Amino acid sequence: MGSPSGFTYDVFLSFRGEDTRKNFTDHLYTALANARFRTFRDDPELKKGKNIKQELENAIRESQGSVIVFSKDYASSKWCLDELVIILERKRTSNHFVLPVFYRVDPSHLRNQTATVAQAFTEHQKTQSSEKLNGWRAALKEVADLAGMSLQDGHESEFIRKIVGEIHEKLGGVPLSDVQKELEEKLSYVDHVLNDAEGKQLERTVKPWLHKLKEAVYDAEDLLQEIKTEASRLRIEHDYGSSTSKVQELISTPSHAFDPALTCPRAEKVLERLDKITKQTKDVLASVVTAGHRVSQTLPSTSLVGRSVCGRDEEKERLVKLLLSDDKIGVIPIVGMGGIGKTTLARFLYNDVRVQQHFHRQAWVCVSKEFDVLKISQHIYESLTSQACQITNLDTLLSELEKTLRGQRFFFVLDDIWNKIDNLLEFLMLHLESAAHGSKILITTRDENVVARRMCNLEAHRLMPMSEEDSWSLFEKHAFKNAGVGTHTHLEKIGRLIVRKCNGLPLAIKSLGGLLCSKLLVEEWESILNSDMWELSPDESDILPSLWLSYLDLPLHLKRCFAYCSLYPKNFELKKSELIYLWTAEDLLQHEKNKMAEEIGQGYFNDLVSRSFFQLSSSSDKHFFMHDLINDLASFVSGEFCFRWEGSDSTNNLINTRHFSYMAGYHDEVYGLKMFEALQQAKCLHTFLPLGKSYLRGKFSGKGLYEALPKFQCLRMLKLTGYNIKELPYSINNLKHLKHLDLSETRIEKLPDTICTLYNLQVLLLSDCEGLTELPANLGRLINLSDLDITDTPIKKMPPQMGKLKDLQMLPKFVLDKHTAGDNLAELKKLEKLRGRLCISGLVHSSGLEAYILRDKKFLKELDLDWGRDWGEEEETEEEESSEECNNTVEDREVLEKLQPHLNLERLIIHGYGGKMFPGWSEYYFSSALVSLKLVDCQNCISLPPLGQLPSLRELYIQGLRRVVSIGSEFYYGDGKTTTCVNKPFRSLRSLKFYDMSGWKEWCYVGGDNNEGGVFSNLEKLEVVICPNLTGRLASDSLPSLESLTVYSCPELEWFPEDGFPSKLKSLVIIDCKKLNAKSMQNLNEGLRTLTSLERLTLDFDRVEKLDWFAEMLFPSTLTYLQIIRVRILILIMGYFVLWALLGHVTCCLFGPWSI
Repeated sequence: MGSPSGFTYDVFLSFRGEDTRKNFTDHLYTALANARFRTFRDDPELKKGKNIKQELENAIRESQGSVIVFSKDYASSKWCLDELVIILERKRTSNHFVLPVFYRVDPSHLRNQTATVAQAFTEHQKTQSSEKLNGWRAALKEVADLAGMSLQDGHESEFIRKIVGEIHEKLGGVPLSDVQKELEEKLSYVDHVLNDAEGKQLERTVKPWLHKLKEAVYDAEDLLQEIKTEASRLRIEHDYGSSTSKVQELISTPSHAFDPALTCPRAEKVLERLDKITKQTKDVLASVVTAGHRVSQTLPSTSLVGRSVCGRDEEKERLVKLLLSDDKIGVIPIVGMGGIGKTTLARFLYNDVRVQQHFHRQAWVCVSKEFDVLKISQHIYESLTSQACQITNLDTLLSELEKTLRGQRFFFVLDDIWNKIDNLLEFLMLHLESAAHGSKILITTRDENVVARRMCNLEAHRLMPMSEEDSWSLFEKHAFKNAGVGTHTHLEKIGRLIVRKCNGLPLAIKSLGGLLCSKLLVEEWESILNSDMWELSPDESDILPSLWLSYLDLPLHLKRCFAYCSLYPKNFELKKSELIYLWTAEDLLQHEKNKMAEEIGQGYFNDLVSRSFFQLSSSSDKHFFMHDLINDLASFVSGEFCFRWEGSDSTNNLINTRHFSYMAGYHDEVYGLKMFEALQQAKCLHTFLPLGKSYLRGKFSGKGLYEALPKFQCLRMLKLTGYNIKELPYSINNLKHLKHLDLSETRIEKLPDTICTLYNLQVLLLSDCEGLTELPANLGRLINLSDLDITDTPIKKMPPQMGKLKDLQMLPKFVLDKHTAGDNLAELKKLEKLRGRLCISGLVHSSGLEAYILRDKKFLKELDLDWGRDWGEEEETEEEESSEECNNTVEDREVLEKLQPHLNLERLIIHGYGGKMFPGWSEYYFSSALVSLKLVDCQNCISLPPLGQLPSLRELYIQGLRRVVSIGSEFYYGDGKTTTCVNKPFRSLRSLKFYDMSGWKEWCYVGGDNNEGGVFSNLEKLEVVICPNLTGRLASDSLPSLESLTVYSCPELEWFPEDGFPSKLKSLVIIDCKKLNAKSMQNLNEGLRTLTSLERLTLDFDRVEKLDWFAEMLFPSTLTYLQIIRVRILILIMGYFVLWALLGHVTCCLFGPWSI
């Protein structure tokens, strides 16, 4: 390491040679040298020179600090005592640091000059002046009072390590910056070698060599991360000051502390190893033929994810007809080679509207290579009941399935069956005989022999390759983004030749189409057409050439992201957001200026989707899956570094494993113990990833986990969602590289303080932890934290100094308590990068805010301001209530004023606000992007703000504002003006709901020149619920676009508009309204005839005495659902006959008291 400017040495080492030179001091000097500290020590020969004092003074002056080793007979050396005086003088006149090391000597002996020190001074008195002696005595006393390090007994090696670490801190920086730079440069060079080798690994001689290179790269990256982590630790702990706190004490003794003395030799070995392997590059790769095309550096993002089956219409219709045939339980196999589209076709059959309407129950099960009747039955049970299946006894489970399916027509898909299943399938069907005729089981397989002909009472469907024209249509769709060849006709001839090489396999065609959509040059297309990869025989590789070409065309960073996906088992449906978390934890996302990691990750994901490496699930827009052949490709390129645990059949050799996953199944704790025991071989593990449903991990407690965790020093990602654990071990601080920790849905009750020393931690997920009520006090140390999820976790207050988390982006909840509300709100202001949703609860404890807290948070989209009042518990006297109400009104309004959000906010909830009026929020009502607003239980409020001026508002929900008596112009405009206002009120509003407004009496509809079409010209849904004092009549001319109207428990409201209902009305619900009488019902009868769009009608007849008009009621032909509530029994009986006769196509529900 190069010393800072102006210093020749980092450390001056002072000691008495006769005491320690051949043991302790030599070892200390070696450790300092290994840590790259330039260290001066006085050589015995030096003392024979004439200018010894001057040379020592120069060496001390040219050093940043001194380490003085005090041994038993230190004071007997005049040279040592003279050095001590010079060192302390240098300390007093500069920033020279001094570290006393008391080597098996008591500091008090130096301070008080007792024991061997007294004996030494007795001898010195014979030859030295009193002035010299006094100087030595003063120096010994001064140095004994300095903070130093003492070894009385114990291991010298550990003591030396601590000394090096202390010097490391005192120098105020990482003394390994040159090593860090050298590692970074070497890894940058190796990236080019890796990228070249990736395309040649199908050659048998390349794969083992590439494995060694990747292993060396992993080791180099781990060491580089250690150096960066230590730099971060020093910076953070320096900023936090004193090392005497509880957390600092815990920091000082991790079992795997950073040792600068060992780091440099390790780096040299790592670099030497990389050099040795990369020098073999020419010999290993020179004779291997490459794919012969240029690697793409940029990829276009696309949402094209396959929403239709291209070229399979006839086959789909034929299979639909088979499925709808009404015979006994039938088994239909779809047979075809990998990548031909069996699963895709099955998915479209499964989701076909005709199929869904025909079958009562449906279930989809991904079988793959292991046909386990219990697992399949459990998956079927969960699909049918939408409940977790905890039944592990097969007989019991099949009995439950029989009950569930008795008399029901079911449709099951058993996807991707590999092994012969005759007996197992026959056994399963035997227990499904109670189902209705016409039930079907659809099987997809590559081998038609997996099911004997006797089991398939319906003809097997062999899926053939796509025709050349259908293949071209599919390719054109992906290569030209649905736009057709268009201006790129010069590429069509080459494209058709490429498509011909895909042999009618849809997966191959889509993959190459996605590859070529970013290339417009003829030579780029020709390089794909003429690639040697097309010549690979099945004996050389079972990977489709088209998929291999698509993989090779990826930039290196996307290759790594894709290889990481081999952790997912076949047929697994993954979430994009979770995968981006994993990529981030493993540092697979390249930094891009002005972009968050999430944005970068989404770009990567979309690039892989565009190449068909991922496909959208048919069951959810949030889930994706990899085709089996894509999954095989990922497993091939990741090699031994990614490992999927599959139980006792899995290999026991996990030494090279960096990333580990397993599917949560119906396993007991013994299974978990075996897994963790095997996993302890993976000393350099980066990822621990349980997959599947979290409740299935509930049987795993801390056994095995606690023993294994401290050994995973390189761990970046740890997911323990759903584990049955109440605590984490304090040794969690050994996982100093950890970036992602997921403890969601665990029984965790307290986080250890040592978690606050995980300075690399970026994501901490604690949602649904019902036993966790507090966060560690030093959480503010985790300055790299970007995501802290405490959704549905009963945290009572936030820890102090949250404002230090400058990079925090996800914080869904911020909890205030009466003791810390003021300080913590000030901390919240510092969190400028917050995005997504934020709920601030406990605002009842806040008051006197001095600054706007939220106005600068431009990335927030949803905000919930919750005062946390329980209005029902307030039982003060009228005088006390009035006094408190006055205070609440003033304080709450001041607080809400300072909580004005940024104009970018889209959704806002205000709950329990105690003010009488809402604050002005200057310009907010006229410029905000707010689309949804909820005002809930603001019970002191007497007037609404000018919500009509919110230009983008689409949803408005007002509940529990019980003191609002009238709603008029202030609601639409705010200033009482009705015709001169520039902005038309509620021009974007689609849904409006009033609920529990007990004081509300008057609703004024305001007209004006700008209100053509009414003040609610675009309103589609209106609900007025439990407003007992509301009078007047609905005005249909103000509701021209209304499609749904609900009026419930509004006894004084004339719910029937004078001019009839708007013609677009599709749903009408009138319940518990006293104004519902025979006359209004006759008006309704007449009004219904004009409602040509009405589909759903719910009425309450409790108040109607005469229903002579009932039999004459003319219901619209569009009506599909009629519900009549509280009709008396004679009317009910008559009603059934009438409705049966008149409304044969309508679902009718009649409820009422069984009395005449």
